[in-house]
Amino acid sequence: MKSITLVCSLFLVLVNSLTLYAQEESISLEWFVGEMLSRHRGITLCPDQSLSDRSIGLDVSDYLSKSGKEPSESKIVATAIWTLYPCPFSPYRSELKLAGSKDIEGVWLYPESSQQLRFGPLSTQQPPTGPIPVKCSVIGYYPNGEIRTAIMAGSQECPFTNSSALDEARKNPRVSSWSIITDGRISIDRSDVQNYVEEWDVYLVMSPFAFNDVQFEKGDLIEYMRKERGNSVNASWQFRHLKRLN
Repeated sequence: MKSITLVCSLFLVLVNSLTLYAQEESISLEWFVGEMLSRHRGITLCPDQSLSDRSIGLDVSDYLSKSGKEPSESKIVATAIWTLYPCPFSPYRSELKLAGSKDIEGVWLYPESSQQLRFGPLSTQQPPTGPIPVKCSVIGYYPNGEIRTAIMAGSQECPFTNSSALDEARKNPRVSSWSIITDGRISIDRSDVQNYVEEWDVYLVMSPFAFNDVQFEKGDLIEYMRKERGNSVNASWQFRHLKRLN
């Protein structure tokens, strides 16, 4: 429910910004970037601090041009900004590539050290465990489309140490499935929730890098939640860093 509230408030703010942008033809793309950042920086937008509004605007124009789109509609521009600069960092970097189904299949650990990056640094969102900090979580993407998850909160040691971590959970009735829409985009379906919508962009780490003292190793996955009910502009409010369990 909290994520739905975030999405609704986010888009009410966006509508106000878009209305101004649409009514004033003289308003520049740079102004619109600044308006977006003033409202969403650190929540759903996290461009590098070294980037100016002008340079971000140029990047957005270049991205739209390569996509065959014109920056003539406010929603198109806003979607491009959210696509390029999600939290905690932009996925448009040389160390990453869009993941395919074979890259994604497996059992993955979302380690404690990376939980700090789950939401934007200024976000008021809470994890599924509420005020209790997440210790770690595990996600299984199985070849038949089955997906299983488990989460550990509190001060106990993380129990998920190998690929059999979800074997017991798999004995329960299956209610969730995953499928790949195109390279880098997966959809999650739930049989127990009517009209459920959940899509993620998934990237494979090709070479190591670090961010905020978190080390990303070759073979890791990086995921951005991009679509849910009420979100049609690719805004990402949740991030995951996954390490393969053997």
